Amino acid sequence: MTDSPPGPRGFLPGRALLSFPRHPEAFRRLTRRYGDMVSFRVGSQQFFLINHPDQVREAFVTKHDRFVKGWGPVGGKTVLGFGLVTAERPLHQRQRRIVLPAMHRQRLEEYAAAVVREGRAMCRRWEGRREVDVLAEARHTTTRVIGETLFEVDLGDDLPRINHAIAVFFGRFSGRMHAFAGALRRLRFRWAAKGAASARDLRDYADRLIAARRERPGRDLVSMLLEARDEDGQPLSSDQIRDETVTFIVAGHETVTIALAWAWKLLAENQGAQEKLHAELEAVLGGREPAFEDLRRLPYTQGVIAEALRLFPPQWMIGRRAVEDVQIGATAIPRGAIVLLSLFAMQRDARWFDDPEAFRPERWSAGVEKSATPYTYLPFGLALRRCVGEGFAWMESTLLLAQLASTFRVLPSTSGQKSAPRVLLWPKHANLRFEARA
Repeated sequence: MTDSPPGPRGFLPGRALLSFPRHPEAFRRLTRRYGDMVSFRVGSQQFFLINHPDQVREAFVTKHDRFVKGWGPVGGKTVLGFGLVTAERPLHQRQRRIVLPAMHRQRLEEYAAAVVREGRAMCRRWEGRREVDVLAEARHTTTRVIGETLFEVDLGDDLPRINHAIAVFFGRFSGRMHAFAGALRRLRFRWAAKGAASARDLRDYADRLIAARRERPGRDLVSMLLEARDEDGQPLSSDQIRDETVTFIVAGHETVTIALAWAWKLLAENQGAQEKLHAELEAVLGGREPAFEDLRRLPYTQGVIAEALRLFPPQWMIGRRAVEDVQIGATAIPRGAIVLLSLFAMQRDARWFDDPEAFRPERWSAGVEKSATPYTYLPFGLALRRCVGEGFAWMESTLLLAQLASTFRVLPSTSGQKSAPRVLLWPKHANLRFEARA
């Protein structure tokens, strides 16, 4: 074992990191200055920042049973309860097995029709508009896709209220990831009532979905949860079904939303890449709408999404709390310490990605799984906590980008790549100008 790894020290060590979700560049600077294992304290809490694939494999794979999810998702339980995102072992494994059938390839083929249908509606909304808020538009579409595919409902008039509730949730979730969140939660804030109301809206909508499926079962996720049985043959409790339903309403679309918004911003700043994208779409689609069968024939289109996720991973920070003393590499991690992995730093590291600051969709031409060193590209997590909807996300984002880019050209933009990082890495300026393609 070694002595404690290097890291910032002195009065209020880590003061620039007091609010973790707002400083992705701060963690990158730490790895550049101190190396692949950085230690620091914020108050009484000890943190270890790792930045090497061997450390990632050890902490998240081979010794994963020594950790639980970090401090962040605990706050999310006020809304998500014990759904797939927040549940720990063994509940997480059981819930994962239940929802996996909804993500099988056969179901994805069925979902693709809904994705293309919503993409067609988005194209109609963009007609005649010179400027588009790509983040808001992507969120509108992806939320509707989740409703149609996983829940077999048309969100209709409920959509604005649901999206508002989700936005409030992510705002509160970011605050709960603050290093001093435990103390701050004991104080009263004016937005507490607003957050509680939004949580009720999400739970009430989930209860309505569940009640409808009790009366008329379907092939959707809620029906699967209602039919599921645990190891003892008992049905899931009402709370468990609601928690999982709310989890997919909240978390089932935001990765695609953010990936699409960043993809358009990056294309606006890289017109050469946009020309290559258009060339592929013309060669493969020839003016028709994309379909599920086209996905394997659109490597550059998928590469645009992959690069957006590399440069701006939506969940840019992953944390785990040690439940016992454990050794990572040569470093002793004490019980109670938190191990952090910044995807923003890892995925921009020149050791693993040539010209890491450049937007190069062609770097993924061999396929996402084959084009990166293991444990260096992790926008969907890894191991047992890898996102169950990863295949859905790749399908949806690629088809939507193909459909829109076949119809529109994004004009050059100088708005820059400023982000508004909280729990997720949203773009700060999402308004872009478009023109219809001939």
